[in-house]
Amino acid sequence: MVNFRIKNMETEITTIIIDDDPQAIYLLEMYIRQFPEISIIGKSTKAPAGLLLINKKLPDLVFLDIDMPDMTGLQVAEAMRNKSFHSEIVFTTAYQQYAYNVLAIEPLDFLTKPFCPEDLQKVIKKFQAKAERKKHEQKLDYFIQSQSNPPPISVPTVHGFLFIDIKDLVFIKAKINGTEIYLQDGTVETVSKRINQLISLLNSTLLFQINRGIYVNLNYVVRIEKKKAICTMRFNNSTHEETISRSNIVIFKKLNIFPTF
Repeated sequence: MVNFRIKNMETEITTIIIDDDPQAIYLLEMYIRQFPEISIIGKSTKAPAGLLLINKKLPDLVFLDIDMPDMTGLQVAEAMRNKSFHSEIVFTTAYQQYAYNVLAIEPLDFLTKPFCPEDLQKVIKKFQAKAERKKHEQKLDYFIQSQSNPPPISVPTVHGFLFIDIKDLVFIKAKINGTEIYLQDGTVETVSKRINQLISLLNSTLLFQINRGIYVNLNYVVRIEKKKAICTMRFNNSTHEETISRSNIVIFKKLNIFPTF
């Protein structure tokens, strides 16, 4: 058996396999075992169940059969795109003519069955190269954002207007009739805009969503506790804790440029 190893991989590549043919899944598993950097975190012979797995586990890579009876791979990929999943897709199929139909999805790659470990090696190298480009772009965006000094943004409050400087904003929390803004000097302001409207207005890469109703300024985050699902911020000579959802912990970890935990 050919033994391949992708070198210089800093993090494990998580993957989910979706194929209505159990034998095809088994064969792909055998190939993947030759790559210790890849971890299979889910597999399904049913496309809808596979989509639920993707939603729950947020894999780095999805091997997705196109021709499935209950829901095609193209439909799964379209659902992933509509939900803004960041998983890379590798389509697998026994029918080469499908290759022309997947171009609009912009998959990482396309494998025609039967493929071999050498084909899988090329896919992993392509994933590695793309991941490195994304990482570089994220670091560049963060650097530009952290170095720039945008002017304060005006937002309506219950009493008038508040001029917000992003560097002074620690976190924002959704309320029934608006949003609370927590500032680094310890003050709390209530604005009449809903949290999604406010995020769109602020338009800052420093703001990260930790749960459905809270965004935090990454410059104030000092700790993420995975077991307790707690995000800790430090400001005004004190610390403040808020819950972080499990799915957002996964996303936070994948950023790979912010405080470690």
